Amino acid sequence: MSQDKWYLEGEKEPSLYGWIFRHMAVGALWGSAVFFGAIAIILLLVALASILPEDPFASLSPVKAPPALTALV
Repeated sequence: MSQDKWYLEGEKEPSLYGWIFRHMAVGALWGSAVFFGAIAIILLLVALASILPEDPFASLSPVKAPPALTALV
C-alpha cells in the first residue's frame, strides 16, 4: 500500500497544509477580533461611566427643576 501524497506534489498548486493553515489563521483572527472587540466595548463603557456623574440630578438646582423632576427626587 503506497502513501500517495498528492497534496504535497507540485509547487504551483496549494497544499493541504497551506489550506489548513490559512483557515485556522482566519479563524484565529476572527476569534481575536471578537475577543478584543468585546474587551474594547467594556472598557469604553467603564470610561464613559467614570466621566458621567453618579447622580444625574445632582447638577439640577431644585428651584429651576421642572415639577416632574422634583417629584422624583
